[in-house]
Amino acid sequence: MKQPICTLHGQVVSGKQVGRTLGFPTANLSLLPPHPRLEHGVYGVTLFRNGQTHAGVMNVGRRPTFHDGAPISHEVHLFDWDGDIYGERVHVDVHFYVRPEMAFSDLTQLQKQIERDVNSVKEAFRLSEQKGWTSRTEQEAMIGL
Repeated sequence: MKQPICTLHGQVVSGKQVGRTLGFPTANLSLLPPHPRLEHGVYGVTLFRNGQTHAGVMNVGRRPTFHDGAPISHEVHLFDWDGDIYGERVHVDVHFYVRPEMAFSDLTQLQKQIERDVNSVKEAFRLSEQKGWTSRTEQEAMIGL
């Protein structure tokens, strides 16, 4: 896999537990400075903790579906993971941009979109194992943008 767009460093903190209720628990990151500013949206990422690597999808933004005026958050859903990492320091490699942040009319629509995001990122990672990352345009083509 080629170099990531950037790497974020932070600690996993407790969030509002909304992702968990939708079937997509997230690791909410309190980022350590300095950290790059990322465009609000969804990204394919890998998270490193305790010598282990976990693939996932990360949302960066203000969670517009909830209209709660929340500050910018960095929330990572790890694939095939069910554990407690609260308080742990982690590193997150950001590999590719999936889509912009969006507001949804209800939680069902949000849940369906998260499912699509997870599936497209898993497929992009599967394809990357076969041939490695190339240009952003080719990455976007791999995930159907």
